[in-house]
Amino acid sequence: MRVVRLPGIHHDASCVVISGDDATFVVDPGTSWYQSNVLERIETNVSDQPDIAGILLTHRHYDSAGGACFLSEHLGVPVHAHELAVPALSGGDLFTTWASRFNSDMPSVNATPFEDGTTFDLGNCSIEVLHLPGHTSDSCGFWFEERGVLVAGDLIPRKGNPSRWDFPTGCLPDLLESVEIILGLELEQLIPGHGETIRGTADIRAELEQHQETLAGCVERKGERPETWPRPHPTCNWFTPEPPWQE
Repeated sequence: MRVVRLPGIHHDASCVVISGDDATFVVDPGTSWYQSNVLERIETNVSDQPDIAGILLTHRHYDSAGGACFLSEHLGVPVHAHELAVPALSGGDLFTTWASRFNSDMPSVNATPFEDGTTFDLGNCSIEVLHLPGHTSDSCGFWFEERGVLVAGDLIPRKGNPSRWDFPTGCLPDLLESVEIILGLELEQLIPGHGETIRGTADIRAELEQHQETLAGCVERKGERPETWPRPHPTCNWFTPEPPWQE
């Protein structure tokens, strides 16, 4: 299995390209702003890999899913998303996809629904869908048990920054529970929604335990972030702890 993270441009989520012996899947193509550029980067990275079989979305937000329609039409492959995201994606919903906060339209796409436990065959291994709600109700991760790799989406947006739960369909207790679910996995690599890959069992566990502790404190405060944390920009997918978490 080959996993390549293409760092997002500007507001875009990281686009992850996953190839096995028989198939390649693209995860989270990002906004529609840079979709032609993203396509070029994807094609460069799959020139010697199996054909692309589909596009997988970790959740409905514009910064992850806005380019899905363009890529799907250009590549001639289906888009797959959690069943709770499908109505918003097919209707080009501006509110729950957060596209309105980017002053952008949400290109509508008819996604094929998946659910927790759905698998996608790569030939020599498979991708398992883990439903990990909290950032949105439909948020999911993609788990490669054979390699200990999790594409986490915005459950873990980046190292040192906890995910926001104050978006439409977000839920803080669900977010905490989802972090606790992935704490139970034997992770060697964790690929966040935006930041660099976190590697090594010890570093991943330390990061997740910090998320768990912080989110549990927010639950105790009935959903309020700590007073010292600045209010995030509307298009930002994470909170910025102040003072910063220790490295």
